[in-house]
Amino acid sequence: MADYPDYWDQVDLENEIDAQGIVGRGRGRRRVVTDRMNPFTAMSDAEFFDRFRLKKASMSDLTEEIRDQLPAANDLRGCPVPPYLQTLIAIRCMTTGDHQRTLGDCHDVSQMTVSECLKIVSRA
Repeated sequence: MADYPDYWDQVDLENEIDAQGIVGRGRGRRRVVTDRMNPFTAMSDAEFFDRFRLKKASMSDLTEEIRDQLPAANDLRGCPVPPYLQTLIAIRCMTTGDHQRTLGDCHDVSQMTVSECLKIVSRA
């Protein structure tokens, strides 16, 4: 069982080498962070309302109103979490009562980032 994580690390490295056309194994492994989904563009109005309990226009207005009070939060990988995503995460946590880890999985952030977003947006 100890070889299982090593196997997937090797597969990830080989896929990255193939994707970049790198020949040889002398290079270190570089982390590739995927883009997060933007619910404003990826979801329909009805789906957005079902998830966040607010219309897109209302959420956009709220985000613009508190944007200056939201510092640039970073997730555990050092990637910035944009103000609109901080607001969406916090509002969804408040409206649905989902667990922070579950929300983090939905938005590709850690539980700690969800907690920070909730604290920051609540104070704003």
